[in-house]
Formats: sequence, structure tokens, C-alpha cells
Amino acid sequence: MPRAKLKEVADEAKAQPGVLADFAKSKLERVPAGSIFVGAGDSYAAAVAGFYVSNGRCLALDPYSLLASPEMASGRDVVFVSASGRTSSNVAAARRVMGLAHRTWALTADDKSKLARATDETVKIPMDYVPRTTGMLSFSLSLLAVVRMSSSLGSCDFGRAWRWAGRHSANVRFGGGTTYFLGNSAAFALSLYAAAKGYELLGAKCHAELLEEFSHMEVFSLRKQDSVNVFGCFDPAGMGEKLCRLIRTRGFDARHIAGDGSATERLFGSVFAAQLAALKEASARGLSEPKFLSSGSLAVSDRMIY
Repeated sequence: MPRAKLKEVADEAKAQPGVLADFAKSKLERVPAGSIFVGAGDSYAAAVAGFYVSNGRCLALDPYSLLASPEMASGRDVVFVSASGRTSSNVAAARRVMGLAHRTWALTADDKSKLARATDETVKIPMDYVPRTTGMLSFSLSLLAVVRMSSSLGSCDFGRAWRWAGRHSANVRFGGGTTYFLGNSAAFALSLYAAAKGYELLGAKCHAELLEEFSHMEVFSLRKQDSVNVFGCFDPAGMGEKLCRLIRTRGFDARHIAGDGSATERLFGSVFAAQLAALKEASARGLSEPKFLSSGSLAVSDRMIY
């Protein structure tokens, strides 16, 4: 199987503004209140974003949770988010809730996949899915589809968001210990995604947490070699800036990434910043391909996921 090189991942990332702008012009049905977005990995982060940007109008679950409690789907629309359409828990959950759910959807890059065949409707994201790649475009397209199907968050100048990310991605830092990504509301979903890129591209020890919860838990284990990154794009009380200031006065590393523009531009600008930061760190570490491809855990991941 071909192995994605770091340059190919970076090229895919650079192509995002144009592809997203075209996809934003397409027609997508808005799902009814009470719908559930279901996904694993990057797709779980997209599903969580749907919960927040819909103001709780839609729910978010991982597929195994739904498989364990299929009654949660009763009478609801359920959207399974999976770029590959191959994740076994998604397929099993889709089959399990058939007849319970009002309607099931596959949001996928492969409209002939097992997941697409196991659901009532398919929304195809406009890309060709390549196995064992670090999700850049696939995540952004999935996130955009979820945002559009769940909410009326507003338009986005993706080129503007990309340019902002290019200027501010250096403010995201991967530490020598644990790299924390924090965010409130939809920025928590972004934090989940940023941590995933740290795992996949760098093999780094990362952790995503809600902004409020960090001060109740992880702050007590903070070490000088750790790094704290706070995405402030949905932080009405400015708690992220306050936390960073307090952490820095005690000799710890903390960065605040605020975002700019509309709510949608702040969200995608922060996504792009996280991607660019991980790519730059991978280059600085001399990596030629994503770290997960040479990880001894890849076979475990494949057996569990597929």
C-alpha cells in the first residue's frame, strides 16, 4: 500500500481553501432537531463540533456507544461521519439502528462503501479517499458538511482563514512532555482534532480537554516540559487568556490562539493553524512521513478499526 509522504500531506492541506469554497456552494439538507452525528477519530471531533455549533440541537456520539445503546437512535435522523466508510463500528451501528432510526445517512468520501450501503442516504464529500493518510482535507470537508447540516453558523472566507492560520500557526507549540489542547464549545472539538494530528504526524504525547475542566484536573499534573495551547475562538468570558497568563507567571509554557473573523472563519482558521503547526513540527523533527505509519501500534489500530 502506498505510504503518504509529508510533502503530499502538506500539498493536500494547501488545497483546502479552494475545495472547501466549492463544497460550500453545494446543496445540503439540514437535519431535524434531535439528529445524531456519529463518528470515530477525526470524525468524532467533527460530530462534537456539530453538537456545539447547533447549540445542542443535534447530538454527538461515537459509534460503539450507539451500538451498545441503539435505542438512543429511536425516531431520530442519524448521520454516520466516516471519510473511508470502512470503520467497522460505524457499519455495525448503522445496521443495528436500521428500523429504529427515522433515517440514516453516510457522510463519506466513498459512496460505494460498506457504510453507504448500510444507510438510507449518502452525502459524498468531494475527494478521493486514500487509506492510511493523515486527515487534512477529509476532516475539513467532513466538518464543513456537519456544520452546514446541523446549524446556520454562517459563511466562511476560507482563503482568509488560511492566510490567518499561516500567520498564527507558529503560536501553537508541541512540548517535550505532554502537549495540551484546550477549547470551549466547538473549540473543544478542534482540540480533539489537534491532539489527533499530534499523535498521527509526530507520535507526540498529546491531550485534549475542555477549557473549564483543565483547571479542575490536569493543571495539577502540569510539568515544565509540557505545553498548553488554548483555542480561544469560542471563549466569551476570556477564560483562555486568563489561564495562559496565570500559567506563564508560574513558569509554564502556554499559548493562546484567538482566531479572527466570523464564527466559521475562526473555527476553520484554527483548524488550519493546528494542521500547519503539526506539519511544521514534523518537518523540524526531520520526518519524511507521518509517524503513525512506522508505529508498532499501527497493526493494532487496523485490527481494532477495520
